[in-house]
Amino acid sequence: MIVISNLFKKNILIFSYIFCSTFSCSTEPVKEVYVEKGEQNVVTKRTWNPTPQCCDLHSEFLGVVVLSKVCVSDTETKLELYTKESKKVCVLKEGMVFRDDLGTSYSFLKSEGVGLCPKRTQMKNTSFTLYFQSISSEAGSFDLIEDKNAKHAHKPWIFEKVNLTQCVWK
Repeated sequence: MIVISNLFKKNILIFSYIFCSTFSCSTEPVKEVYVEKGEQNVVTKRTWNPTPQCCDLHSEFLGVVVLSKVCVSDTETKLELYTKESKKVCVLKEGMVFRDDLGTSYSFLKSEGVGLCPKRTQMKNTSFTLYFQSISSEAGSFDLIEDKNAKHAHKPWIFEKVNLTQCVWK
């Protein structure tokens, strides 16, 4: 009887260990900071919500087109842009690349405030918005590039390595 009892106890302990190891509920940290030789490297993992979180940017292409804001929700990324000079603008639905530093490309969803090419809108200091799939919460930067070889490309703009690590998300 004692042998069976000890065997039963061992089985319960093994089962408990396997169960706890398999089904433990630990949460990942939202922000980890590593300090090495006086430098501070920040690895950020954000959590997107249904309500967009926004970050003000000021990235310019040739002093004409300005990428002023990025807003991200769990379903989409919204990029706000405007032109500083009078310019005819249209969106290259087929020739637009939006990708993060992790190598993931995101599909274009829609635009507001400006039409799809070939329909061009005369603009100056007027915001327009591009919508893409939601960018990864682990992305540190992104590129927004109009393909210079696209059918209706005319002076395509390029925003490379737009930094998200300094963003104060509101």
